[in-house]
Amino acid sequence: MDINDAPQLDGTNLALGLLAGVVTAMVFGVGGFLLAYNSQGYMGSVLFLLVPIATGLATALVARRRNVIIASLILGLLFCTAILLLTGFEGFVCVLMSAPLIAAGLALGGLFGWLVRVHVIDKSRSSKSLTLLMMLVIPMFLMGANRTEESVGRRLRMQTVSDTLVVDSSPESAWNELKSMESITASKTFLMKIGLPVPVSCRTEGEGVGGKRTCYFEHGFIEERITEWDFPRSMKFDVVASEVPGRPWLSFRDASYEIKRVDNHTLITRNTTIVSRLSPAWYWRPLEAIGVHTEHAYLFEGLKNKLNK
Repeated sequence: MDINDAPQLDGTNLALGLLAGVVTAMVFGVGGFLLAYNSQGYMGSVLFLLVPIATGLATALVARRRNVIIASLILGLLFCTAILLLTGFEGFVCVLMSAPLIAAGLALGGLFGWLVRVHVIDKSRSSKSLTLLMMLVIPMFLMGANRTEESVGRRLRMQTVSDTLVVDSSPESAWNELKSMESITASKTFLMKIGLPVPVSCRTEGEGVGGKRTCYFEHGFIEERITEWDFPRSMKFDVVASEVPGRPWLSFRDASYEIKRVDNHTLITRNTTIVSRLSPAWYWRPLEAIGVHTEHAYLFEGLKNKLNK
């Protein structure tokens, strides 16, 4: 063989290694998502932690070289994300929020897989058989972990998020604007531009306990039943129906407004209780709160614009 053919063969091996790595990352990534996917919206540690680690591990066993492993994981993540977005399984907001957790899992799995490759598989006399065995064990492990997570029980997690607005109007004026907001106009944040629901208006039918209040979004609505109506101090609502696309893992339980006169100002406090089906809680709780704070800020800006006219 001509020595000049060596670089070409090395380039071919790199291309084949990259192709094998990308395909492995996509198969384990999408396959793991479908394995852990739940139609009720429950997404747990298996999906957000174990699937990325397993994907990184399997990719490292196939791709071998460190630079090829890294490139395979990056390209695989991009392709898997595109597939989930195009098929409608996930939205931009969820993808963006979960990206750091998934990237950390892929990196950890890739590092562990590379260490296993270098210190165990490459030193074994039956390296191919050992690699094949590990590739078969990984999906079996994910299936067992997913069944264990299901059997232990997936619990709903509730969180109440509060924000306060100070205005110069009277409590009565604030109350009248809040009970039926015919139009809500404010500045859209980045999260709203990529999929977070954007409020459009709220309409109240039948004032007092038992009345109906419906809040409309650019896509969807939330229907509420009035549970407290204390003019002009407080109004509370229970969510009885909702149709807000793209977030089966999160729903709303109740909401309220508290209005107080302090000196020459009026304090308006908005409370929203959400129900989440995501875990681990330590990661998702603050991100979910950011989403609700963003909704509150949009509502408050629209309210302030109305009161300052």
